Amino acid sequence: MRSLPLPLDPVSVLCVLTKCSHLGCVKTGSQLHALVVKLGVSGCVRVCNALMDVYVKCGLVGGVRRVFEDMGLKTVVSWTVVLEGVVKGEGLENGRKREMIFGCGFVLNDVSLCSILSACSRSGDVSLGRWVHGYAVKEIGRDVGVMVGTGLVDMYAKCGRIGAALVVFRNMPRRNVVAWNAMIGGLAMHGKGKDVVGMFDSMIGEGVRPDALTFLALLSAFSHSGMVDLGWKYFNELESIHGINPEMEHYACMVDLLGRAGRLEEAEAFIKSMPFAPNEVVLGSLFGSCYTHGKVKLGERIMRELVQMDPHNTEYHVLLSNMYALSGKEEKANFLRKVLKKRGIKKVPGTSSMYVGGQLHQFIAGDKSHPQTAGIYMMLDDMIRRLRLGGYVPNTSSQVLFGCSTRDDCTEALEEVEQVLFTHSEKLALAFGLTSTPSGSPIHIFKNLRICQDCHSAMKIASYVYNRKIVVRDRYRFHSFKQGSCSCSDYW
Repeated sequence: MRSLPLPLDPVSVLCVLTKCSHLGCVKTGSQLHALVVKLGVSGCVRVCNALMDVYVKCGLVGGVRRVFEDMGLKTVVSWTVVLEGVVKGEGLENGRKREMIFGCGFVLNDVSLCSILSACSRSGDVSLGRWVHGYAVKEIGRDVGVMVGTGLVDMYAKCGRIGAALVVFRNMPRRNVVAWNAMIGGLAMHGKGKDVVGMFDSMIGEGVRPDALTFLALLSAFSHSGMVDLGWKYFNELESIHGINPEMEHYACMVDLLGRAGRLEEAEAFIKSMPFAPNEVVLGSLFGSCYTHGKVKLGERIMRELVQMDPHNTEYHVLLSNMYALSGKEEKANFLRKVLKKRGIKKVPGTSSMYVGGQLHQFIAGDKSHPQTAGIYMMLDDMIRRLRLGGYVPNTSSQVLFGCSTRDDCTEALEEVEQVLFTHSEKLALAFGLTSTPSGSPIHIFKNLRICQDCHSAMKIASYVYNRKIVVRDRYRFHSFKQGSCSCSDYW
């Protein structure tokens, strides 16, 4: 349009901004920001709202606030978008966030409240979520409605407070299928397979018809609990009883369920029987199970297909390299790592975060950028010492000690591997939590990747040694550690 040239109006700019928001395309979005100013359409409220939404989706809170402050007329939609960005603002304490929400000049509607609650769910900021809960009750009443009630259930569940989610859900006077799905999905994330079955039966008993998302939550819960027979039962009932055509996501859940249970041949046969070609999620799930159960040959076959689908996915390459290493195939492991390095493919760094005093604290492996680094590492050293006395043995089996020609070389290499394990991001977050939260209080940690087996073992022992409940939300599920055991029952 610009090269023809054709005149651009707010509608055409709005269309492109909407797509930038969906794609998280900050480069084009920022270029459009400049274009909006140049075209003189920065006074259009809808364009400014869409521009702020791009910055929110890309995590650029500064950009959101710049657009907002330059706006003349502000609607409730404008405030909703900016408040979602404020909730994500890592540099703002919750007191300042609450001040901005309270001072917006509008009584926030259901859409606004749910948008803020959704941001709290993603970030794990339960303290702000609780405040929004109180705000909703004050402005709307004890019956906050189905929409906000469902947002609260989702927020509490995803912030690790499944008990609070159940209380909100049970006190909702009206519950639609979305509310039931939120509750069932929350229980599934916490690995409560038996509770999910009871909740589903109650849903049917109240005359609420399940949908495709309901069964995704069910199958996910069974996958994390090892309930293979129940998984088959409900998968087979999808179409025959409930009239729902199984989608790719349902097949992926079944592959994950079978793979986690070690029934990889059955999972492979199931994939071949699918009415459509498997996608990356289906094959990736089986590939992950190959790593867990040490099935190298099957893993190699699946890897070839995955590389064709997404040649730059770091997780698959790293997993296969580790799989070779664990099976003693040193040359193949080294060759693959050299290929990764040559292509410039890097492993996604693990990040652990937690909220203390309304402030977000983030850690990466070996991190020394935190203002309290000295105290954190002092606590870490003492923590590792106490964990060892409690029976903790570093799990170095996932690390490879190549090139050790003498016993001294191997001993030195082993010590280096142990030191790397000791400074994983979740252990740093735990050390920080032990120094900065009241004795005996729960510690909640949020991780962007799957928790490793070594940290999982360390967290179990730490929950007993320090008499603390430790809750870790990783990429896939919640692990609730208490008195030396985990809610997942060590089912990977």
